[in-house]
Amino acid sequence: MLHKAILVTAFVLAAVFSFGQEHAERVYFLHKGKINKETALRKKVKEQNSEKTGVALRDPVKGDGTERPADVVMELIVPEPGTYVLTAEAYPIDPEKLKKEDTTGMRTLKGGFKLGASRPTERIVYDTFRGSKQELGKFEFSNTREKLNIWLPGNLVFCTLSLTPYAAPVAPPEAENYKPTVLPSSGRPRLWVNQESLPTVRKRLQAAEHKDAWEKVKANALKPYHFDFNIDRELFYDEKLEQAIEQKAFFYLVTEDRTVGEEAVDLAAKYLSVLEFGNVSYGDITRELGRAIYTGALVYDWCYDLMDGDTKASMRKDFRRLVRDMEIGWPPFYGVESIVNGHGNEAQICRDMLSWSLAVYDEDPEPYKYVSYTILEQLVPMRKFEYQSPRHNQGVDYGAYRFGWEMHAVWLYYRMLGYPVFDDNIKNLPYYWLYMRLPDGYMLRDGDMFSVKNQGSQPIYWKQPQTMLLCYAYANDPLLKGEFERQGGLPDNPVLFLLLDDPALKAKSDLSGLPLTKDFGPVLGGMIARTGWDIDSTSNDVVAEIKGGGYHFGNHQHADAGALQLFYRGMQVGDLGLYLSYGPPYDFEFNKRSISHSMMLLHDPDEELRFRTRFRDGGSRFSQRFPRTPEEARTDRWFDYGSVISSDFGPSLLHPAYSYFDVDLTAAYSEKMVSYRRSFCFLDLDRTDVPAVVILADDMESADPDFKKYWQINTLNLPEQTAEGIVLHNKLAGKVGKTYVDMLVPRAADRTTTVLSGAKANSTFGQEFEVRSNRPEANGHRILVSPKAAQTRDHFLTVFQVVDGGAEPLPIGFEEQDGRYQLTVADRVVSMRADGGNTVGQFTVSVAGTGGKQVLLAGLNPGFWQLTNAQGAVVVVHDVKPGKNTLAAELPAGIYTVSPGRSRLREN
Repeated sequence: MLHKAILVTAFVLAAVFSFGQEHAERVYFLHKGKINKETALRKKVKEQNSEKTGVALRDPVKGDGTERPADVVMELIVPEPGTYVLTAEAYPIDPEKLKKEDTTGMRTLKGGFKLGASRPTERIVYDTFRGSKQELGKFEFSNTREKLNIWLPGNLVFCTLSLTPYAAPVAPPEAENYKPTVLPSSGRPRLWVNQESLPTVRKRLQAAEHKDAWEKVKANALKPYHFDFNIDRELFYDEKLEQAIEQKAFFYLVTEDRTVGEEAVDLAAKYLSVLEFGNVSYGDITRELGRAIYTGALVYDWCYDLMDGDTKASMRKDFRRLVRDMEIGWPPFYGVESIVNGHGNEAQICRDMLSWSLAVYDEDPEPYKYVSYTILEQLVPMRKFEYQSPRHNQGVDYGAYRFGWEMHAVWLYYRMLGYPVFDDNIKNLPYYWLYMRLPDGYMLRDGDMFSVKNQGSQPIYWKQPQTMLLCYAYANDPLLKGEFERQGGLPDNPVLFLLLDDPALKAKSDLSGLPLTKDFGPVLGGMIARTGWDIDSTSNDVVAEIKGGGYHFGNHQHADAGALQLFYRGMQVGDLGLYLSYGPPYDFEFNKRSISHSMMLLHDPDEELRFRTRFRDGGSRFSQRFPRTPEEARTDRWFDYGSVISSDFGPSLLHPAYSYFDVDLTAAYSEKMVSYRRSFCFLDLDRTDVPAVVILADDMESADPDFKKYWQINTLNLPEQTAEGIVLHNKLAGKVGKTYVDMLVPRAADRTTTVLSGAKANSTFGQEFEVRSNRPEANGHRILVSPKAAQTRDHFLTVFQVVDGGAEPLPIGFEEQDGRYQLTVADRVVSMRADGGNTVGQFTVSVAGTGGKQVLLAGLNPGFWQLTNAQGAVVVVHDVKPGKNTLAAELPAGIYTVSPGRSRLREN
């Protein structure tokens, strides 16, 4: 008895803090616990300038893992039973050995833990990312005193164990008091099908288009699945087992084969009961965690009538246990996470939690209350606002990935209710990916592009077939189905394909019926113009994009207001940033910043730094904040990233000869900018030697004349400097494409040109960044042009001629008068406003040569305008529309007076 009393006293003395407050921490020193002298010993380790005492394994150790007696036993004391978070502090004995063993970049050392009567669990106590402080996770205390058995890993001194009460995320009052007006259907099934749509899904299984997918599901469903189940042994996630469970549950759903359905229930219930993710956080493990919950929810709903009360209760308990470790937390309001942006805008809520909440609603309605609040009251109105612009603010890759999860929520509500809860503008968004497609199969760059990693210099055919499936099936769109098939379909998820695909919808692969130019509207301003839809490496098509105007939504969106991209037989002008990982200096100082894009920079040496940045790149405001409501986006000036002034293309809407875009980007920059306007004009010349021309005009006024202005474009191959300007080049499938860049304003004598190449290109005004990649962007080139004279206001006018490698560029006619630029190239005349603002008064335009020319007058004030020839005859009267601000006409040679107002047309 005396020995036991002394032992208990030792356990108590091991704790140095007591619970005096709700979130107080209690710290235990392991070397003061009960040490198994056969396997472990007290040991000191040097850490920086101090010495730490802890417990380490003896060498060698008899027994394996938790099969041997515990190395250390601690008695933990809590004020009341409940959930507590344990945190470990441990240090490697031989750090150099650990480094040598680290072949993956994430070396982990795991220990074993057994609290009271619970089963043993494995947790990370040290890794090369988080180091010595590791949150071990949540542990359930059934009593106020519990013994914790600990098994140590090798090469580690385990020093302290901290214990804190677990505090779940707190739902905001509006969510806590929310009474959903949209409720789950009373019958089953609810997930992906209801009683009305299930017969349709069953009937479609017989279609020839579904034969391969259905045969795959049937074969897997009818094959018994061997699962080594031991209730006393936890199991890490098993994707193959989850797929087997899903396919067996689906087979029961559509065939009512009880034997297969009962196997699905048995596998799911057992799997969830032993599934444990511990404190693994690397690799975005919440995605695997959520998939397990989703798989269980399918079984709970589809096989509901096969489960008894105990099985349902057990599964609900496991859902609750697992969901707490989701990144967004439970309730789903953890910290900065949100369903609007970030990882919260992925599968966590839109598929996993929504499916769980719908499946268990009859027995447990609380999950649906929280989930429906986030989707219906936060996500739905925000997307109705955002998708006025049919493009995704998170760019090509993250946009497609996250939008695909949103479409899960779209579908789950639609199939359950029979009517949509999301605005119909969501059907237009997928066309963003059609227009971003390049002839080489890859995409124009937008946002963080994870799909370029480790792909070498060869282009890949970009794909996100699951998202395309969800989109074409929901919109009943044959063009999107054609894109889905070009991407190879969805062979790895036959269940989702069979649930959604309508064999009666025939795929259409020919995109030639789409307009060649796309205007993206007011929320995410921009324009893409192309000369054709030939998606082939031998294509001669030109694709150009200009960005700007609207709002900034942070996270994976870049600070790229006004950025230009140009493709012809490879990228000619574009981005140099590569998304290698989120948040390190190269990512926050270069990749996501303006300096890696082809756009204007204004360098203020004292500009305020934000969001962990240390270097001023001269670009638009870098942001990691995002608006959570439409009202916040519209009223908080931080999110204002400029305004689209004009956007128009024509005369043919299908094959436009011109595409014009004009944007005020002042708001995208900090107070260093007084005003900035960029105008873009794309001319499809319908020629093989010079297929297209881009005209780019910039009017910028800075707050200080000493702030240096940089007109910048980036390219992948070493440019050639000539007396007239710069020549860019690239090659695809053996065919060379060139871009002749002629800057007309400022004149050559009034400007300086600098080309930064290789390592110097990967820099932010002298601060170079190492880029470990074999992508050509890692060794690209930045061309920077600056006016020689320091002044507050400067203008830039540049012509980009896209030229076949064996051809010569065309002569360019240029004059400036009446506050306007006039350019003549081939059979085109373009007149643009030189200064910011639209023209309100009279000016002249001249058409030279013997034949007629296509004339574009851009930057006109809305209202009627007329053209009068030299004989005084009115030859054109046109109503210039707000937001377009253009007038196009075919005119013979001559000089024309352009004036506001209108008169009757009369013969010459």
